[in-house]
Amino acid sequence: RRLTGRQTGTPGEGNMAGEKEDKKKEGGKEGGAAANDEPYKTANPGDTATTKGLLDDAVVQAFEYQGFPEDHRLSNIKLGLGFIACVLALVAQFWPNPLKPMPFPESRPLLLVCCVTYFAISFGLQAITSFYEKDAILFTRNPNETSPWWSTMKGHRVKVSTTLPRFSLDYTLSLQVSNDKGEVVDHADTKMKLTDYFEENGTFHEDFFMDDVDDAIADIAKRKEKTQ
Repeated sequence: RRLTGRQTGTPGEGNMAGEKEDKKKEGGKEGGAAANDEPYKTANPGDTATTKGLLDDAVVQAFEYQGFPEDHRLSNIKLGLGFIACVLALVAQFWPNPLKPMPFPESRPLLLVCCVTYFAISFGLQAITSFYEKDAILFTRNPNETSPWWSTMKGHRVKVSTTLPRFSLDYTLSLQVSNDKGEVVDHADTKMKLTDYFEENGTFHEDFFMDDVDDAIADIAKRKEKTQ
């Protein structure tokens, strides 16, 4: 299930058809992503941002297939703070009447309050990104009842973080498990080689990659089961 060491021949031709037929015959693992006839995704091997974007999207999709819904609470909080900041900017510019705003210097106290609050919100958003989110690409809620890990991971959430240094071939998937009280109960890092999933021409074998993500999810779920 790796590209490394395969006799690939001409990229994108006969080997692609052969691998598709193999995937059709063997099917997908239970809970994994099923193979299909969709075109293979590609990325410029030297474009780290695009490559990481493809991998991150596949990670999120793998968690969705495994029954872990996304937790949007933090995103909603950030959107709410951003909306308040926009309202403050409008108030500072147009209060009390858009057609006849308060002239300066009478508006100085209002401008001071709006500016201080605006910068406080901006600092808070930056703090959330720098100290809490960091490299996180996904926060999950408790797994739903259709998840194969529902009984094992019930009452637990997963923070999914990834890193891919520039020009590096090592993609790191970090899974941090927390209980409903917010206490971290487990953490696991999985290193993956890009050469296992990308051909020289940039063709991305998403099914191989998602299978390994499924394995990482299964490993941390089984570790949690042993501690129960």
